[in-house]
Amino acid sequence: MLVQLSDSSLAYSVTGRDPIMSDSITVHAECFGELASLMGADTVAIQFDAPFTPARLITSAQEQHPGAADLLSRTACARGDTLLAADTPLGDGDTIALIPPVSGGQPNTRPHLTAERLDLDALLAETEDDSCGALVVFGGTVRLTNAGRQVESMDYSAYGPLASKTLADIQAEAVEKFDAHACRIQHRTGRLGLGEVSVYVVVRAVHRDAAFEAARYALEELKARVAVWKNEYYADGSSAYLEGTEVPRPERPRGADDAREPGPQS
Repeated sequence: MLVQLSDSSLAYSVTGRDPIMSDSITVHAECFGELASLMGADTVAIQFDAPFTPARLITSAQEQHPGAADLLSRTACARGDTLLAADTPLGDGDTIALIPPVSGGQPNTRPHLTAERLDLDALLAETEDDSCGALVVFGGTVRLTNAGRQVESMDYSAYGPLASKTLADIQAEAVEKFDAHACRIQHRTGRLGLGEVSVYVVVRAVHRDAAFEAARYALEELKARVAVWKNEYYADGSSAYLEGTEVPRPERPRGADDAREPGPQS
């Protein structure tokens, strides 16, 4: 008779003295963006054999959900607000977030993510600084057409812990890299109609060049790194997730593939 412990991959005999390696573990995979549609649920139980790592979790998910195999090949794993390396040990019963390519697309008093209407006045008041002579505000809205198709609305979903941490990191980077005095980013989640604001980037700096550069940096990094997904709804009744950017992982930093395989030089 064996007694299985839920927090490890070890089983013990009734004597409690002889640890035996379990043949498999089950991980609860949280699915985001298009993965939830392709895998049939927001949370899916994946049982797999050793090695008990994110890399093996992904390959097992591909075997068990072949319709999602291509997207899973470009998917990162996270626990809480931390992206996991491919060889990070996993335990039985772990909850792991599967992060497909993103299309996003705390000393601050307002959250980085909110389902409520964005309040620009509050962000301006939060960043107010009389020593700054430059203020740059970017607002992103849901537009009428995309790639020749008429859009009716956009649904934004996010993996909250990782997205909030990444937004905070980007804010700090923008301030440090461009000598800005403040950078605040806030992103909506949920279903938005045409013309509704999905994101604000607010930057204050002493001079305009720093403010413009910091704002552009924050926006581009948000689009490339933040765990936010866009599901676009069209006038013909169909919908589609927008193709995103693969999230950098500890074993595959951003730009690593480009460095290994440079394209043609002009």
